[in-house]
Order: sequence, then structure tokens, then C-alpha cells
Amino acid sequence: MSSCRNALEELVIEEAESQYKKLGADVKKRVDLSEVIAYTLNRLPPMYATTQRGWVQQRKKAEQEMGAAITKTVRNGFLSTQSDVLRQTDPIPAHELISQARSLAKLRKLFSKEYLKWKDVPEIVRDALNSGYYQSLSNGTYVSLDRRNSLLARSYALRRRTNSSLISNSPKGNRTEKEISAEIKDFESYMSGTVYRYSNILESLVAAIIERRVQRLELSVQQKISVDDVAAYVLNRLPPMYATSRKGLQNLRQRVKSEMTQQIINLVKEALTKVIQAPERSLSPLPFEKFNLELEDTLVQLRELLGRDDMTWRNVAEVVEECLRSPRSDYPIWKAKHDV
Repeated sequence: MSSCRNALEELVIEEAESQYKKLGADVKKRVDLSEVIAYTLNRLPPMYATTQRGWVQQRKKAEQEMGAAITKTVRNGFLSTQSDVLRQTDPIPAHELISQARSLAKLRKLFSKEYLKWKDVPEIVRDALNSGYYQSLSNGTYVSLDRRNSLLARSYALRRRTNSSLISNSPKGNRTEKEISAEIKDFESYMSGTVYRYSNILESLVAAIIERRVQRLELSVQQKISVDDVAAYVLNRLPPMYATSRKGLQNLRQRVKSEMTQQIINLVKEALTKVIQAPERSLSPLPFEKFNLELEDTLVQLRELLGRDDMTWRNVAEVVEECLRSPRSDYPIWKAKHDV
């Protein structure tokens, strides 16, 4: 569901990061920003959007009507999620945290490039293959909760300091400073949340139910359906279920199975009926969907560069890392230079 996002997430993240900076050192050691964010999102109405117009409307509504509620709920989140410093972590499985933006975040970590974009990846990989350079992912060294939170929260201030530099240094061409600033903001929205460990478990469940229902329809009808529109309709009518741990994930799934399955199925049927009957509209996608278009072009280049037709957005970081660990002579770019 790349084109279906909860507009509240970014606002909650910004508020959580802002409040975290004001906490005392002792409190910082006992909180996990991912848990605070999930706690807050689970207590606010979801605001999923699938189009640029819907995104702007949802953001505007949230800022105008829910600002105080976000601030208060985040504050309660810091109070309610504090735990013992020595608590045992049981993080949500990595396969539950997948998205195009999270794949880019992995590549950023791989190359230690904090502001890497999809369009920059092929050149970075090409240079790495040519030079034999390889920067590994984290080596598994333990990082305290306080240290991890501090590193994550830095991004709030760093993004804003860097934006001024990006605006002044960006090649303008025919673009205005306002347009460049808007693109930077869109990219922030695209990457928002990728450094945190949380997921609304209903997203994948609803998507799976929708897919099965759509497959039962005639092909001509299927082609008219926006799966993301159906998902947004359903998710906006269900209580959010954000999890940050394996145990939380299991508990929420059990609750859904025992209490909500039929409700979700009925909502999917209702949404499909409305979407099928609605007149066709030509609406712009989410403002950051353009970065997924860059991703598609990047994958084409990387497949050719590395000779890996099996590469997708889901495994791109892992495949690139694997290739960088392998002998350079295995890859087309090296062979092209040395077979002359």
C-alpha cells in the first residue's frame, strides 16, 4: 500500500521528537520513542489518505483540530511507556516493517549517507564497485535505549538545519525556491517514520482481504478499482492497532481474529461497492509517490549494473550488500572495463 498513508504519523513523530528533547536525562533512559509514537497513534483517529488532495486535507484537519490532542497524548505516552532500564527488548519482526522508504533507509545506513535518494543510488553503487569500497551495516554492537533515542531524535533538528542548505544549494533550473522547499518537505514525508520500530498491523491484514475479494471480481471491474482507496476507507473506520514488539503484534492479531474479522470483511465489501459505483476521477497521487517512480528507474539500472534480475524494492538493500561483498569481477560494470 505505497499510496495509502496515515497522515497523522508524521505529526505525531515530530511532536514526540520535540518533547523528547525537553526530557531529563533520567527519563530519557526509560522511554522508547517507537513505543511513545505507537501509544499515541493508537489513541487518535486514523487519517489515511491516497491522493494529494486527500493528504493535504487530512493534514490540515489534523493540524487545526487535533494539535492539542496530539500534544497531550504524546505527553501521556512518555508517562505510560516508561520501563526499567534493564528491560528485555522483543522487537517487532523485521518482515513486519517493510516499505519502499524503509528499503531506502537501509541503503542510507549501508553507505552512511543520511540524505541519499533513490535517484542517487545507482551512482553510489557504481562508485563502490569501482573502488572496492564497502561500508557494512551495524556490527551488532549493543546500543543503549537512551543512546538510540538520542540518535533518532537528532533527526528532527538536523532535518530542519539541512533543509536550508539543500534549498540554497539545489540546482534551481526553472524551479522556484518554494518549489524546491516543497519537494524537500515531500521527501521528508516519504521517509517519515522509517527509523522507528512500529507498524499498524491492520494495514497488511486489510490489504490481504481486499486482494482476495478483488480477485473474485470480473477482470473489467478489477481494472477500475483502486485498492489503496478501498484500504483507506476501511482503515479509517477501524481502531488503529500499532505494535512495536513481537508480543504486542501477537496480542493484537489475536484480538482481531477473535473480535474483528467479520467487521473488517463487511467494511471491505462496503468499500468495494462504493469504489466500484463511484465515477472515475483523475486525481493526483500522494505528493511523495513521485519518489517511488524514481525507485522503479533505480531498480532497472541496478539490475543491469549488478546482473540481478531478482532484485525488487523489498530486497534491494540486501542484494546490493551481497554484491558489494562479492568479488568485483562478478559484475557487468567490472567486466565491461576489463574485457576491452
